[in-house]
Amino acid sequence: MSSNTASTAPAALLAEWLRGRDDAHITALLDARRDVATPVPAGFGVLSTRLLSPASLGRVAERLDLLDLAVLELVLADGGTVDTLARSLRGRALKKQVSDSVAKLTRLALIWGEVELRTVPAVREAMPWRTAQLTVDYPEPAELPDPGTEERALLDRLAEGSPLGRTAAAAPGTSPDHPVQRLLAAGLLIRVDHQTVELPWEVRALLRGELPLGASLKPPALDGAPVAGLDGAGAVAALELLRHADEVIAVLGQAPAARVKAGGIGIREVRRVAKAADLPEERAALLLELLAAAGLIAEGELVDSDDSVFAPTVSADEWLRAEPAPRWAVLARTWLELRRQPALIGTRGEEGIVGPLHRAARSSVAPQDRRAVLEALAGAPDGTAPPLPSVHAAARYVHPSWYRRLTLEAIAGIFDQAQAVGLVAGGALTAAGRAALSGSDLDAAMAAALPKPVEEFLLQADLTLTIPGPTTHGFAESVALVADLESAGGAAVYRVTDASVRRALDAGRTAAEIHAFFAAHAVTPVPQGLTYLVDDVARRHGALRAGMAASFLRSDDPALITAVLASPVAQALALRSVAPTVLVCQSPLADLVAGLATAGFAAAAEDSRGVVVDLRPNAIRFPIPRPRPPAAQATLEQLRQAAEQIRRQDSPVDEPRTTGPELMALLQSAAGDGRSVRLGYVDANGVYTRHVVVPESVRHGQLTAVDGSAPRRFALHRVTTAEFVD
Repeated sequence: MSSNTASTAPAALLAEWLRGRDDAHITALLDARRDVATPVPAGFGVLSTRLLSPASLGRVAERLDLLDLAVLELVLADGGTVDTLARSLRGRALKKQVSDSVAKLTRLALIWGEVELRTVPAVREAMPWRTAQLTVDYPEPAELPDPGTEERALLDRLAEGSPLGRTAAAAPGTSPDHPVQRLLAAGLLIRVDHQTVELPWEVRALLRGELPLGASLKPPALDGAPVAGLDGAGAVAALELLRHADEVIAVLGQAPAARVKAGGIGIREVRRVAKAADLPEERAALLLELLAAAGLIAEGELVDSDDSVFAPTVSADEWLRAEPAPRWAVLARTWLELRRQPALIGTRGEEGIVGPLHRAARSSVAPQDRRAVLEALAGAPDGTAPPLPSVHAAARYVHPSWYRRLTLEAIAGIFDQAQAVGLVAGGALTAAGRAALSGSDLDAAMAAALPKPVEEFLLQADLTLTIPGPTTHGFAESVALVADLESAGGAAVYRVTDASVRRALDAGRTAAEIHAFFAAHAVTPVPQGLTYLVDDVARRHGALRAGMAASFLRSDDPALITAVLASPVAQALALRSVAPTVLVCQSPLADLVAGLATAGFAAAAEDSRGVVVDLRPNAIRFPIPRPRPPAAQATLEQLRQAAEQIRRQDSPVDEPRTTGPELMALLQSAAGDGRSVRLGYVDANGVYTRHVVVPESVRHGQLTAVDGSAPRRFALHRVTTAEFVD
């Protein structure tokens, strides 16, 4: 880097170059780095200061791939032209690729220049490591030290945590027999300064059993075995997801999940919901997260309780009645955008075991990680499943700054969830998964893969019925009312029992209606045994009639009434006879029917007209939670106007031009002499202002000065200019 570059304030170099760009270039820059556009910078000096701030550089780092970092390393070291950069990377990247990378870095204002490219040390904040690791010749990592040695323990500690380690043994002159010095000599560590070492990420990959990137800076090619029936397998997973979601909603509708003191749903409640819905705990936890994020369940309070619980919302009913494809699309989009990490559920955090909806599982970067993994998988040929390490390498190439969180284990967890949702099947991206990434019609993609819903079943002599494919929600509810589910899947199997027929009769169905249902939807003859079963249960079901007195029990058979009155349940329910065929009770009707059932007496509940009524409790529903409105995004026209405003407000006089040593010397001199100084200052919001102050002290990165008549502190890193007032 030239001596002129070294003697000029970093932001001034960038501002000088930006001033020579046209408004279209500035508009594109503001579009590419939107975090610096609001509020509108007051000139190019303020804009350049924002562009070089650590926070902004940290955000733009997420958009740099491996080749971008290599080019940036070279420009940081010696500058150069596109030709010299291409020569330095010969054999590792094509010149066209290097040229494209330079154009990208220039568009992001990380490097600049017409022919000779340059930058400033501040952009090192955009690098995921402190030392150059892609463009320097350090020795190839030797064979790793044996486990149990002091050197291996040091490497393992850095591989599992931060790659930076502080030690006095890093200083030159330390005995070469020291473990740190031996690791430095072997190229397994890199010296940052006299007290800091860094673990190269290639060595970290070896220690963690991950695939090293090697010498190439080209995007890795993904190859894999073809997956047969890919979209069909994804459709099966989607239908299973919907069925399990229905089960969880039904369970919470009858018995909401209690909120624990630490927030969210406790592991004990997860186990209860999983058992009631007949699901694995991991599956139930994932569904609780998805349903809550989709607004299908929410936290609220029951009428006669002050305790918070999680129950379905009123929108759940509409969602349950919708067609399978749009219902699935709601859950798939929710998973992609979920700002949480369901994989953490069940692990131990600072506040104990992490449960669904607990704050410890929040993650603002989780959606980015999921999309990064799926986009890497999308690089494979359609219908193929590349090995997981290859997907890891592809994701790490595009997002090297995420290498500490996009580990092989993390990617495997994302794969498992994507397969549970139906975006991935057999390790390959489904057509619906590709639609989700491209933003195309997700409903249509899944609808094309789903088989047509059926409303028919096969009846067997053993009283089982099989539904040969997916079905509508209403038909599934009707079947579940008259039969018990035995096995789910592509062809669900149900069994008709005494209890299931009684359940349908309790819900108000008549024997004739049950017979008609089986006859209308069976594609095989109705077995005679099923007809006998329904008639037999219906005959016994109507023998006792319970009504509201508080409640009463009646029957046309006096002997049956006598049997009830002689049983222990009569005393428990305080039943008494008012006629040979009528008993009365002070318990509510639902308690009367339930108490009789436990004693082996099946009573049908009736209303004042003698019509059978359904005593099943209504499902609990909470209001729909109000979603947070999305942040407004500036339009391109607004960014164009901002570019014009920056140029109008810009003045070379306001340009930052004071270097760090010069600034300190000037302010310390002014503090000693009591002289006034005119400061250019950028506040925390990026607003540029000027102040005439009398410095009092300069220490700990702060300037204490009298501004007008009041003392004030200024952060030195935000001071852009300083000059004496004559």
